[in-house]
This record gives sequence, structure tokens and C-alpha cells, in this order.
Amino acid sequence: MSYDFRNLVARHSIPITVEEETGGEHDQNDGGRWKPTIKTWETTAAVFNLSSQDMRGYAIQYGEGGSFTREDVRIHIHQELTIGAKITCKKGTFTVSTCVDFSDHAHGLRIYVARRAGVRKLAEKETGGNADGENITDGDY
Repeated sequence: MSYDFRNLVARHSIPITVEEETGGEHDQNDGGRWKPTIKTWETTAAVFNLSSQDMRGYAIQYGEGGSFTREDVRIHIHQELTIGAKITCKKGTFTVSTCVDFSDHAHGLRIYVARRAGVRKLAEKETGGNADGENITDGDY
């Protein structure tokens, strides 16, 4: 049985810009530095803040030892995104971290979890990280 969430996703969708690295090359004129090729495209997706249940780990967990925060989002979309892609919308800029693929059962639906871009790196740089090894966000101050 297949479910159709296209109308529901469309009803809650907002415009987003997607930037994906599609390849690249080492620039020998610049010391062999990697120069990525970036594909930028626009589409729409339903973008929601993470719920309390999401953050408690019942639905998702961050695979690199960190944790998700209320700054992070779920992106419901009927297109495929690349892990590591940058997503920009009215809520900010995010980096796609993980995917839950329902495409076989729901007409191509995929739910991505994306972390707010730049917040953690800036906080770590300012504070030097913390003793617990956890990432610090603006909301933790």
C-alpha cells in the first residue's frame, strides 16, 4: 500500500535554495587546493523545527556524537537531496545531516534532518569547546 503525502507537504511548503557539491578538481595553480563544483537549484519543501520527541532520540540521533537542538529542522520533500547539501530558506541556512527515506511507500517522500549551519562552529571557536565534548549553541549561553 502506498500513501500520498504530496498535497500535505505542498500545503506546508516554503521556497528553499539547495547547494550541492557535484564534483570538483584540485587546482594546481593554487597549490593543489580542492575547488568544488557547486550545483544550486530552487524548489519547495515543508520545513519544521525538530519536536521534543525528535530531540529525545526516539526518531533520530546525530551520528557524529553530537546532538540535535531546536535550532535544527526536518525537511519534508519529494526530491532527493545529498547529505552535506546546504539548504537556505526563511528560517536560515542548514546542512543536511541524515535522511529517512519513505520513497517506496509514500510517492517519493523523504524526510531530512538538517543542522543549522555555522552556529556550533562559531560557539566552539569563541569558547574553545566545553569539557563535556558537547557542542554549544547560542541557546545554551
